[in-house]
This record gives sequence, structure tokens and C-alpha cells, in this order.
Amino acid sequence: MVWGVVLAYFCLSGRIIAYLHPAFHVYTAISAGVLLLLAVVLLLTVGGESAVSKGASLSKQVFASLILVGPLLAATGISPSEFGAAAVENRGLVEHISDLPAFTVPTEPALPTADGSIGPETPIDAASYLKRTETGKIKAETVDLLYAAAEPTMREDFENKDVELIGQFLPMRSGNPTGDRFNLVRMFVMCCAADARPVAVAVQTGDGATFPDMTWVKISGRATFPIESGRRSALIVADSIQEIDAPPETFIY
Repeated sequence: MVWGVVLAYFCLSGRIIAYLHPAFHVYTAISAGVLLLLAVVLLLTVGGESAVSKGASLSKQVFASLILVGPLLAATGISPSEFGAAAVENRGLVEHISDLPAFTVPTEPALPTADGSIGPETPIDAASYLKRTETGKIKAETVDLLYAAAEPTMREDFENKDVELIGQFLPMRSGNPTGDRFNLVRMFVMCCAADARPVAVAVQTGDGATFPDMTWVKISGRATFPIESGRRSALIVADSIQEIDAPPETFIY
């Protein structure tokens, strides 16, 4: 009953979005229903006792359950649905795609067959997978730009193009000698909040814009990929920075 109530609360309140990959939401709801159903069945099938002793036993069980459930539900209710700056920095910012556990090295094209042919090439139109805003800017995610920094073909789609992306503001603690950069962070999740990793791209501003840590902002600017400290990195040269409300889904997958 305890865990059925907790899982049902997260599903019905919508807070499950901040903790679990969407692929598992349906299974979580089913689990909550099954647990609650089992709890009801067990309460209704207690036998072998008189009505008085059964009532006393049930009262004790309810009282004991409340003692366990109370702190758990209180912790659930007051717990934040987002990572704080300290938690993000403790997990370590992923600034190069090779540092992301989900990253795999792109495979090489197939070798020629016995007759020397490799089949006709089918060019991929970037417009088929790059979404754009009404003003023509590419709608990107932080992880897209990290992949582009590591993959030349993908980099051509973004380099020196106008992009728009959202994320959370986090001051750049190092590698910012002129003080005009900050990190734009999104939490990348494979399964649940337990494996979330903060994926960050550097944003360069002309006036050293600042916000409270982990404020949600929308960035419009130009995507660049300079080589810094011997590695190619993603850098957004910002034209505008706007504070926004948190999106319905704070994670990227």
C-alpha cells in the first residue's frame, strides 16, 4: 500500500516526468495499480480471527503503516523536482560527447564488395531532421552540439548557423579568463534521475550576462566549434538571452 500510494502520487501529479524516462511511465502506473489492488485484497482476506481481534489487528496495522508512510510522503512532497547547482557540479559537467556513457564511436562505412561496388549513396537532407523556429533558427539541444563537435558531417549542419536552445544557467568556474562565458546545462537521462548527467555547452556573451544558478534561459546565437586546450568544443556566441519558465520535461533523452 505504501509504495502503491507513492507511485500513484508521482503518476497522477505529473512529477514522474522529473524522475523517469517516458518509456517507463506506463509500467510505473501499472505497478502502482497492482500494488494498491494487492493491498486491498490482503486487507479484505484476513481470516481466522474474531471480529473484535480482527478490528484491533487492523487498527494496529493502519497505525503502523501511518508511522511508516507519514515521513515517506512528507519527504516525497517537499523534495525538489530539479537538480540544484551543487548536485550538478558534483556529478561533473559533460562538455565533450566522448565523456557521456551513452556515446559510441561512429562506425565506418561498409567496405566495397567483391566487384568493387559499395552501392549508391543516398544523401540526407538536413531539413528532414533539423527543426527550425519561425524565424529560421535551428532548434537544438546541448547534446546535439556536443555530437556535432565530435562528428564532422554533423558539424557542417550547425557550424556558423543561427541556433536556438534552452537550458539552465550555471557560471563557468574555470576556463573563463575574460568573464564573458557561462555554461548552459541540460540533464541527459538514459533511464531515470539516478543516472542523469549534466550536458553543458559554453555560451559567450558580450556583456557577461548573469542569472541565479540553474535559472532556465533561452539562448539565440551562432554555433561555433573552436579548438580549445587541444580539443574541439561547442561554443554558442549569443545574440540574445532570455529568462524563461522551466519546460514540461526538464530532461533530454
